[in-house]
Formats: sequence, C-alpha cells, structure tokens
Amino acid sequence: MEKNNLWKNLLYTFLGTTLSILLTFGTSQWLALQKQKEERELTALMVMGSIEKFAQDLEQNADDLTWHDTLATYLLNIPIDSLDSPQYDSIGKYLSLLLAFNTLSHDRSAESIFSNSIETWKNLGSFSFIENVGHCFAHINLIEERYEKFFTDENDEIEKRITMNPDAYPGRTLASKLMHDAQFRKYLSRIHGRISQCRYGVAFIRQENAVNMRLMNVQEKDVKDFIDKNAQGIEADEVVQTDFYTPHINSDSLPDFQTWFNQHQW
Repeated sequence: MEKNNLWKNLLYTFLGTTLSILLTFGTSQWLALQKQKEERELTALMVMGSIEKFAQDLEQNADDLTWHDTLATYLLNIPIDSLDSPQYDSIGKYLSLLLAFNTLSHDRSAESIFSNSIETWKNLGSFSFIENVGHCFAHINLIEERYEKFFTDENDEIEKRITMNPDAYPGRTLASKLMHDAQFRKYLSRIHGRISQCRYGVAFIRQENAVNMRLMNVQEKDVKDFIDKNAQGIEADEVVQTDFYTPHINSDSLPDFQTWFNQHQW
C-alpha cells in the first residue's frame, strides 16, 4: 500500500512539474509574441505617423508659399525701366523676404527603423505593407529633392551667376540686377505652379498612407493621436481636393502694395 502511494506521489510530482514547465514556457512564449506584436504595431504607427507628419509640413509650406507668390506678383508688376528709381530702393528688402523659403525634410528615424526590420515584416507575410511604405518614402524623398532644387539651388545659381560678373548685367543694385534678369523673373513666376505641386504631393502621400492604415487595420485618428503625443503634432484639416491648379494672380485685382505688405508681413 505504501509502495503504491509512493508511486502515486511521484507521478503527481512529475505531472505537476511537467505542467508547471509547460505553463511557464507557454506563458513566456505568449508574452514574447505579445511583445513582438506590440513592437510591430509601434513601428507601424511610427512609420505612418512620420508619413502623415511630412504631409502636414508640406501642406503648411504650400499655404505659406501663397504669400511668396503674391509678393512675387507685385515685384514682377514693377516696370523694368523703373527698377532703379528711388521709389523702389527697398526692393532688396522685399526680395530677401521673398526668397526666405521654408525648408522641407522628414524625420528619417522611423524610415531607418522600418528599413532595419524589413526581414521581420517579410517573415510575417506583410509584403503589401512593405511595398506601399517603400513607395511612400520614395515619393517623400523625391518631393524633398525637387523642393530643395527649386527653392534653394535654382535661385542660388542665378544669384551666383550675377554676383560673379555684376558688370555684365543691368541694374544699380543686386536686387535690381536680379529683377532685370529674364531667368530670375521666370523663376519667380514659377512659384505659383510649385504650390499646386505641393498640394498634389500632400494628397498623394495621404492617399498612399490610407492604404497603409487599411493594411495594418489602424485608424487615421490613431496615427494623428500618435503624432500629437510624440511630437506635439500640427492638426491638419482634411480637405478633399481633386483639382490642384489655380489661376495665376491677376495683378490688377491686388490692393495697394504697401497696404497688402503691412497686413501680411511675418
């Protein structure tokens, strides 16, 4: 009888130990999987938040450029043969303000984190998400490159050309020489079109990011809340827009320059 009890106790002990090991191992595995899931969700939110933040910055820049476009219209409306007259001595100040464009760049940390974890996403079979996020960042990088080229490189090249050989160009001051220059005048007239391109870029990026959200079953509100929590994000009004072209400003419809400038200068 005692022998039977001994074997029974040993069996219970063995079963209890085995069950404890299985529960411990199973719990550890479950916790590890939960942690991986949470990390993937956080990475996805970081990626989509970074994309949306760039769209917000690009949208803000497009809004700010309308001021530059109007100022350019005023300056281009000055008769060329009057550029060196005393009444336009302050043209240099206005050009400095006009050419002080906002920069544009996105936080590359989320892009880097995502790139370094691509193998994990592949193992999960999230190929559509990988591909779409890749499209988003490729488009963002292209927008940044084109923005930098136009708003920094092009006007720098024109100014350098004139300052390297000032006597070859008409005008009493550098500002006057710039406003006499046909290439520079064309450059100023192209600011208007860049606003439309920026707004198209905003709509395209948000459309692609909406696909990312659907693939990860994430709501737009969650992405914007993430931005607000981690970067004190800018709230952006949702505007559905299909036509990004607007007519050039009619100089005849503008108020007196000094009145407009005093009301809108930053």
